[in-house]
Amino acid sequence: MLNFVMTLIIGLVLQAPESPGMAPGGSATAQASGGKQTQSALLDRDTFISNEVGISMALPKGSIITSRKAGQTPFFIIRDGSETPAWSLRLESVPSNDPTAEAMIQRLMLSQENEDKSLQILQDEACTVDGVPGHLAWVRETLPDGKAVIFGWLILPQGRLSGQLHYMVGTVITMPHMYEVVQPEMNRAFRSILLRSPGVASGLAQIEADQTTDFLASLTKDKLQSMTDHRTCRRIYRPGQGGEPDQEVAYSIFTLEAAPMGALQPGNMSEMFSPDEKEEGLLVKVHSRIVVDADREIYMDMLGLYWVAWDLSHEAWSAFVTRRQRAATRTEKEFGFRTRQSLGQPRQRLVVIKQDDEINLRQPYEWQIPSPWMPRALTWTLGMFLPRDKSLAMSYAFFDHRQSSPQIGTRRDEWTPLDDQGTRWLLQTWIDDAGLPTRSEYGVKGLIRQTNPDGVVMETTTPENIEQIWSRAGLKTP
Repeated sequence: MLNFVMTLIIGLVLQAPESPGMAPGGSATAQASGGKQTQSALLDRDTFISNEVGISMALPKGSIITSRKAGQTPFFIIRDGSETPAWSLRLESVPSNDPTAEAMIQRLMLSQENEDKSLQILQDEACTVDGVPGHLAWVRETLPDGKAVIFGWLILPQGRLSGQLHYMVGTVITMPHMYEVVQPEMNRAFRSILLRSPGVASGLAQIEADQTTDFLASLTKDKLQSMTDHRTCRRIYRPGQGGEPDQEVAYSIFTLEAAPMGALQPGNMSEMFSPDEKEEGLLVKVHSRIVVDADREIYMDMLGLYWVAWDLSHEAWSAFVTRRQRAATRTEKEFGFRTRQSLGQPRQRLVVIKQDDEINLRQPYEWQIPSPWMPRALTWTLGMFLPRDKSLAMSYAFFDHRQSSPQIGTRRDEWTPLDDQGTRWLLQTWIDDAGLPTRSEYGVKGLIRQTNPDGVVMETTTPENIEQIWSRAGLKTP
């Protein structure tokens, strides 16, 4: 239960700029990460990244991942996020004995052909993407029942991996009446592809790790203190489609304070604090209510308290999640801390304890901290501390709640301006260098709107607005 709540609420970036063209026999020039992009290019595209498939590419905004498989033949299935999807795209890295991309596409076409020769070739040409010669084809296939479907393929060679030729294969499926819209949209996405070989991915990760280290070193006590006394209320919902009303998912109240570490235990008296607990640092408070089942009046309430020392040398947190069904309650707890670095202990440790008193469960976890490491208090509030005078791409380790058991994960962020005045910025975030990003737009006063890859939206609002929206939806606030 605690992991679910953390995954839902936590604010989750390396944007790969589009290449200029993919004409038959032409070339697409890979641009360096962090190059300036237009505001419209940032707002109307989502950059998919996968080191397993070995590419990054800009997809239409609102694309969603419906399936994913890791392993020796990794693939992703992506579609547009509309109520009636116009297209579906499968991206995979495929071992093959085909000597060229064209030979592979011809084999795929033959596999679709039937005795009635119902395959109509709409486009079939060589292309160059990110300096690599590939092949692109679109075909219309008439099925035995007389209905037709459109297939599109892009094949790019990836060289030999473990002695076997591999190809990046993008397979699009759409309907004939959508072809005129989907084909140029998907070709545009294919033109944006940048290939990510293991060496390229490793090199980018090192550059971004170094930039993370520099950013963390720039966070002085004064800069952290300048954000204390900040308070925002955020509505979390799934937008309605086809005229349906929005579905309320949760709301959260975020507060930043200067506080002693002892404040992690609500109700403790300051005069009872130990010397260590009296140390002051940045405290991020997250109060949330999540709708589990409105009809049965089941909600989950979370209080998360995340403290980090002013010099970021160590941190601690506590989190309490209570499941409520009318008068019945059940609470899970989590406590964590990162040790200081010392001569006797040069590698910092992260210790996390999950606790459920009702069933007498206590589960401890412990890891050595990878470098660079992002403190938990900052993962919730990162956009408030990023520079407003330059773009930034970062890669780092963080505490990941997405699985049933907590673990150490990796996160990539890209911070990019949305206007020339530096008043609006976009923070894009990928987890584990894979998938589609979470997109968070920031203004002068902080977060404006965040859109998650699953379509859930988080917006900054007022407590009064939350009360009105939840009242109209028949939902209960404490």
